Amino acid sequence: MTGQPYISVIVTAYNRRRYLPFALRSLEAQTLPRDKFEVIVVKNFEDKESDDIILRNGWKEVYNDDTYYGRMVLAGLEESKGDVITFLEDDDMYVGNRLEEVYKAFKSYDSLVYFHNSQAVIDENGSMIESPSPSLLISKNLIGGSPIVIDAGKLRGLAKRYNVSVIDLALKVRAYPWHNNSSLAVRRRVLEAGAHLVRELPTAFDIFALASSLRTGGLLYFTDEKLTLFRVHGENWSLKPVAKGGKEEAHLGYIRYSILALIACRLISLRLLNDVANFCLCGEEYRKMTLLTSSLPCIGVLPPELRVNISDVKLALRCYKVGHYKRLTDLAFVIGRLLLSPILASPRGRLVIGKLLESIRRL
Repeated sequence: MTGQPYISVIVTAYNRRRYLPFALRSLEAQTLPRDKFEVIVVKNFEDKESDDIILRNGWKEVYNDDTYYGRMVLAGLEESKGDVITFLEDDDMYVGNRLEEVYKAFKSYDSLVYFHNSQAVIDENGSMIESPSPSLLISKNLIGGSPIVIDAGKLRGLAKRYNVSVIDLALKVRAYPWHNNSSLAVRRRVLEAGAHLVRELPTAFDIFALASSLRTGGLLYFTDEKLTLFRVHGENWSLKPVAKGGKEEAHLGYIRYSILALIACRLISLRLLNDVANFCLCGEEYRKMTLLTSSLPCIGVLPPELRVNISDVKLALRCYKVGHYKRLTDLAFVIGRLLLSPILASPRGRLVIGKLLESIRRL
């Protein structure tokens, strides 16, 4: 529509003031003309530095105190007008031409529904990390150079032919094609069609965006240009080093994040992917194995998401069949969890099993 911004940038910030001004300044520095995009900042706090930046640019601000990331996105979406929606988390930044590249891609392909760029990694002070840890997810095209444009309908056809999840097939084309909310953009209709599910997502919104785009149909655009600065710091609960920090609080934070990720992956798998065994759910179920043997008694009674039942064994068999579990020992571990479920239910039982497993590893 004439006079409407083409791109809406939804910035999200929850209980974190430190990095938000840097994210907002990266939007001020965009090369795309200001009449082509709008900014909606969704946050649950006041901060003079950030609020001054928002005010001087005439951007919209929405107060939202919901811990579910999906609901923060919906709060921003309700205030947005753009046909293309992109995202920026408070601790990340855009490089100067990021919005310009998003704009050009969607203008070039009328049927484009999903855009995803690669990331450069920065530390908590904003300095570039030239050789990031191998454990960090870095998106990269695996075939066909950069950029590549793929038809989601054809991808679904191939997935059906080879009896694999369509989102798993996307992994054959690009490494981590969902990673990092600040690296993706979607057509508005992708979000509106799945708004009922977005409301239920505590986390894993980036995986939802890819899965929903695959279901909606259209073109997917993958570029290796590092248009997003992905910040690594002590509050990245999704990163493994946090869980290994040795501090009880950090460990518990990682456990809480893992449970939320498991909930989200189950929702996405059942509602969007028409299957169960895919990288998201199999990966979270595998992480669940390690959480069950945590030696921290303060976890208390296991929440429902971590309890073991026969469906875990069935899922493990499917995950093994499609190649997500590489070893038979992984299957054996799942079956063992089921047999030991009465012991694993209590903090003391998990402490005993954890020490036993540690002894076995040392042999």
